[in-house]
Amino acid sequence: MSLYKTTLITGASQGIGLSLANEFAKNGHDLVLVARSEDKLLKIAQNLGAQYDIKVTPLPFDLIPTGSAIKLFTQLAEMEITIDILVNNAGMMQVEKLYESDMDVMNNLMQLNINSLVNMTRLFVGPMLSRGYGKVINVASIASFMPTPTFSVYGASKAFVLSFSESIAEEMKDSGISVTCVCPGFTQTDMLSHAEGLEKYIPTFLKASPEGLAADAYKAAMNNEVIFIDKLANKMLVQWAKHYPRWIVRGVTGFFSRFT
Repeated sequence: MSLYKTTLITGASQGIGLSLANEFAKNGHDLVLVARSEDKLLKIAQNLGAQYDIKVTPLPFDLIPTGSAIKLFTQLAEMEITIDILVNNAGMMQVEKLYESDMDVMNNLMQLNINSLVNMTRLFVGPMLSRGYGKVINVASIASFMPTPTFSVYGASKAFVLSFSESIAEEMKDSGISVTCVCPGFTQTDMLSHAEGLEKYIPTFLKASPEGLAADAYKAAMNNEVIFIDKLANKMLVQWAKHYPRWIVRGVTGFFSRFT
C-alpha cells in the first residue's frame, strides 16, 4: 500500500463508488473523489477525512462532455496531485427497448461508460508507467458476459469495458501497472432500484451489498487480479452464459427482459 498513496474514484457520491471510497479510506489511501454533486462530495470528503485521518479532495466534475477527462487530468496536474490508483466507476444505465430509447440518454451513456473511461485510462496510465507502478480498476458488470435485451446499449458498453480491461492488462503485464475489471452482479444501489422494476424480480441471494462488493473488489485489485466477479451465484451465471449456446442464452435473457 505504501506505493499506492492516492486513489482517484469517479462516480464517488453514491452506490458502489461511495462504498469503494469508504474501503480505500479504511485502508489508508488519500482520495480524490469525482462526481457531479458538489454538496454530496463535500460532505463525504469531510466525513472520510475526519474518520480515517486521510486527505480527501472532492472535485465536482461531469465526465460526460467531450474533453472532460483531459480537463480533469490537467486540473490535477496543476494541483500537483499524483494519482497512484485510478478507479473508473462512473457509469449510467438505460432500460428501454432500442427503438423506444431516448437518443440523448443513449449517447450520454456511451460517452460516459466507454469514451470517458478509455480517455481517463489513457491519460492516467502515462505517469504511472513513468513511475513504474500503479493500478487501474474499471467497473464493468456481469452483463459484460451476456446479451441484455432492454439493457442492450448498457450491456454492450460493459462488454467493451471488460474486453478493453483485459487487453490493456496484457499490454502492461510487465510494467508494474495492474488492471482489474470488477464485474458486479445485482448490487443494492440506486441504479438497480431505478431499473424499471427489475429489482423485485431478483432473488435476495443474487443481490450483493455495495459495502461487501467494495471490500472484495479492493482485495482483488491489491492481488492484481484481472477479472473479479462477486458472489458464487454470479460466477456460476457467468459460466453458464459462456458455455451454453448463444441462442439459448439470448432466449433466456430475452424471456426475463419481458418482466422489466
